[in-house]
Amino acid sequence: MNRRLFLFFVGGFLPIIALALIFPERALKEPAPSSPVVATQTGADIVAFISDNCPHCAAFKAYAKEQGWPLELHEIRDVRSQELFAQLQKRAPTLQQGVPTIVLNGHVIQGYKDDTTTGVKIGKMLQEYRSNKAAGMTFSTFLESERSVRVETTEGTCTKNCTVDIDQYLFDLPFFGEVDLMGLSLPALSVLLGFLDGFNPCAMWVLITLLTLLVATRDPKKVWAIGGTFLLVSGVMYYFFIAAWLNAFLIIGFNAWVQKIIGLVAIGGGAFYFYEAFGKDPNACAVTDFKQKKRIIDRMRGILEKSAWPAMLLGVAILAVSVNAIELVCTAGLPAVFTQILAFNEVSTLARYGYIGLFILLYMIDDVVIFAIAVSTLHATGLTKKYARFTLIFGGFLMYALGALLLFAPEVLTFA
Repeated sequence: MNRRLFLFFVGGFLPIIALALIFPERALKEPAPSSPVVATQTGADIVAFISDNCPHCAAFKAYAKEQGWPLELHEIRDVRSQELFAQLQKRAPTLQQGVPTIVLNGHVIQGYKDDTTTGVKIGKMLQEYRSNKAAGMTFSTFLESERSVRVETTEGTCTKNCTVDIDQYLFDLPFFGEVDLMGLSLPALSVLLGFLDGFNPCAMWVLITLLTLLVATRDPKKVWAIGGTFLLVSGVMYYFFIAAWLNAFLIIGFNAWVQKIIGLVAIGGGAFYFYEAFGKDPNACAVTDFKQKKRIIDRMRGILEKSAWPAMLLGVAILAVSVNAIELVCTAGLPAVFTQILAFNEVSTLARYGYIGLFILLYMIDDVVIFAIAVSTLHATGLTKKYARFTLIFGGFLMYALGALLLFAPEVLTFA
């Protein structure tokens, strides 16, 4: 590792070390698994905001299980639960941050004294609601209404660790302005990360060099066939590479320490992006040395000298596989973060592979544009230094933000 790259890595990890010292419980301790006594059920008659560390919440859940009540539970420290709780406070202005907060038929009860008082009261309210549901009010309709209600408070309320600063997930990025990570969805994240992953010099120089040699032949058919084959094989190989990452994480299962390791990889990736932008020529690859590049270019020339089309296409396909295998070192960071996020989000297998396809589509978009220009003008062109530097800076900021969230607030990356 050269001295300048080393300094970028050190500089990148110093803020993370400082955050770990300030929030050791977030960085060093494995989060306790959430273990509600009853299963949460979306759309249940009783909606409750709870905390795993709250004994009153545990008593409420135990009694609910005993009575067979289906509950819709929201962990109050989850950012999305905080947003939902804020909506509830609009309907119940006197509601303070505290758990358990129980909502049933438009009534809000905060606290749980014991089974014989609060538990019995909730049971009677539930019985009345079920006897005349048509005149009742679900949680969603209650939030959508203009009705304000009084909060019934009782003994047995926990107020510690019941707030989350939602504004901490707002990032003021250069050129883009304020970006709210909470506003992103999995499709949006797939598009953004895939697009940024495509702009790296290690993946770009091979295509540009190949197109330069192709356009010199002045044969549009060769440009189409060989350039198109290279792009197709590169995209397919990268898809399988990311799918392999995903399956590795799914086999390992959700593990907080694996997640933190990926977070550290993302921090290192962000530092590397900044090095690519400021520490050297952004269009030069730091992985492939001069001798490797010369060998690759010689192989390209050898392929183009073949007269038989099958041999030529097979040669370029093998070239695409071998070159991309080498250059994966350059692009391991973003796919690792992306697949880790996919792995701990509860979406279908088909959806996961669809998001990978969307990622690949945007990953290839810059290559496709350059290829289209070469086909239409028979002139190979690459990215300007200014544009390459901009994408690397933005990618560095995003990688750094995702890495920090994986380390300190992974719940933010669990998408609805």
